[in-house]
Order: sequence, then structure tokens, then C-alpha cells
Amino acid sequence: MYRKPVTLRRRAVYSFVLGCGIFLLGITLRTLLDSWGVSGVTAAVDDLLIGILSGVLVFAYERHQHKLILEKIRVVADMNHHIRNALQPIMYSPYLKEQAEQVRIIQEGTRRIEWALREVLPGEDAVPPGSKSRSAA
Repeated sequence: MYRKPVTLRRRAVYSFVLGCGIFLLGITLRTLLDSWGVSGVTAAVDDLLIGILSGVLVFAYERHQHKLILEKIRVVADMNHHIRNALQPIMYSPYLKEQAEQVRIIQEGTRRIEWALREVLPGEDAVPPGSKSRSAA
């Protein structure tokens, strides 16, 4: 589900094409209204409808962008939660008396961090190549 980030150039082209489309729609409607002899208030209503259409398109785009940002924030919060929980026992492992217990705690924390990187982060690029074959026990 990893999506490549949209470049500035692509956003600019998308915005330009959208603006040109709305412009062409406006010119087409104005030409049709002129050929039908419509003017005055009806022509103003046409301009108003084009403005409303533009506003709805911008609103839909902004709503979509807002959802994408909220999803990214959710992923960051989930990762923060999982990584901090996995690091907690590792931080206190030096205070354990037995070295075998220290190693076990560190290995368990490492497995939990690898699981979080593999399962919580979207996309294949988020996981180091060697950790795909391991199971998160």
C-alpha cells in the first residue's frame, strides 16, 4: 500500500489541467448561453455555478489530502507506541543479574521492533531485506 510521493511537478501539472478544464467548461457554457441569447441574471447564475463547481473540486481535493495526512499521523503514532513498548524492557535489561536473561529480553525487544517495522509501516521498502524471512514470535 506504499504510494510514491507526488512530486511538485506532478501536482502543478494536475492543478494546471484542472484549471484549464474549468476554464474550457466556462468558455463552452458562455458560448452556448450567448448562442441561445441568454444574458443578464442567467449568465451570472452560470458564472456562479462554475465557481461552485471549482469550490467543490478544491474541497474534494483538500479532503482527500487531509485523509492522507491523518493516515500518516496514525502510522507514526502506532510506530511510536510499538517501538517505545519494545524498548522499555531493553532499557532496563542491564539491571538484570543473569546475562542469559538480558540477552533474552534484548532479543524479544528486537523481535517486537522488527514486527512493528514489518506489520505497521506500509510498503515493502520499510522492512530490511533480511527480516522478511523471519517470523515474529
